[in-house]
Amino acid sequence: MHRGSNQLRLADFNQAVVLDVVRRSPGVSRAELQRRSGLSSQTISNITRRLIDDRLISESTPEGGARGRPSIPLAVNGDGAFSIGVHIDPARLTIVLLDLAGEVRRQQQLRTPQATHPTEVTSLIADRVAALMAEAGVDRDRVLGLGIAAPGPLDVRAGVVLDPPQLPNWRGVQLRADLHDATGLPVLLDKDVTAAATAELRSLNDTSTDFVFLYLGSGVGASVVVENQVLRGTTNNIGEIGDIIVDPDAEQLEGFGRRGGLAAACVPEALVIQAARLGLLPLPNLDDYLAIDDSCTELCRLASGGNGGATRILRRAAARVAVGLGVLVNLLDVPRVVIGGPLWNRLSDTFLPVLPELVSAELVATRDDVVVAGSAVGEHVAAQGAGELVLDHFLAPRPSALMVG
Repeated sequence: MHRGSNQLRLADFNQAVVLDVVRRSPGVSRAELQRRSGLSSQTISNITRRLIDDRLISESTPEGGARGRPSIPLAVNGDGAFSIGVHIDPARLTIVLLDLAGEVRRQQQLRTPQATHPTEVTSLIADRVAALMAEAGVDRDRVLGLGIAAPGPLDVRAGVVLDPPQLPNWRGVQLRADLHDATGLPVLLDKDVTAAATAELRSLNDTSTDFVFLYLGSGVGASVVVENQVLRGTTNNIGEIGDIIVDPDAEQLEGFGRRGGLAAACVPEALVIQAARLGLLPLPNLDDYLAIDDSCTELCRLASGGNGGATRILRRAAARVAVGLGVLVNLLDVPRVVIGGPLWNRLSDTFLPVLPELVSAELVATRDDVVVAGSAVGEHVAAQGAGELVLDHFLAPRPSALMVG
């Protein structure tokens, strides 16, 4: 819990402390704000009045039945500020508009252009961001910034996409600067798995805040949350788990790192190749992530419809993923695994009924209480996390690990 200071020179920090408590605890009273922040009642009174005048928080009607003078609950005004989150996946481009309360006001999912140069994607994002704000009737002055979640590796401080394996021709792209120029908004860049874990953490409320988040999209990755903090790593590129060996006897698939690795077990391209080898699907153009994504959707549809071959492919993938999750849980000693990302909704019907037992079988003897659950946020989790990171960067009373340009 962040505590404030009664020194006037720290007024901006104190305001951030108070706003952060109201954001995290809707309905909090001024007395409770004073207790949590350590600020004087006069300072709390002044700050809450300022926040109300700035339309960042509002008072609501006290619940009936209380004796004496009831406390007036405070909550953020959702219309007080907004952020925009964008997730760049090789197959899908997701854009969300978040209000100050963290609620999604608008969202849109598009096919990611299979461009030979990232400027096409940058232009599309700029156009859709402007359209989203217009459709929602949001004043541009109330938009704090634009958060971008992208595959790694990244240099998040410089705002540069370094050389993501699944985004050809994106080596050394100055994405933060390019999008700032295209939109006129402050821009924050973060890794997709880290952004996804941020959104999941915000959604949990009173649930355990120590967990591993397994991200399944065009690629696979993981992020770790410990004591309410998303771990980032020294270069902000935590989560490269694709080479964890989950089945040393697995078939060899070119282009997926080590034989028997986690990436070869569960990314759409690997699943589609396995399906094509069984004659379940025609083999799509493997340079076209849109075609791969469509074929993976068809494979999952076949499994849901009872096709034995498709079901066996996905169940084998689930067993291999369980091995990787067992490694992570044993290493990190966390009580919870959350799985999400663009691919998860299509896999969950096959994976979720069997994963808890399969993961449990991989754990050390003392671990019999690990929860395995699907994301509470949904397939736009990385985009929502990118938007949440913008809200935190500008409003939370702590220095951000990220840079905004």
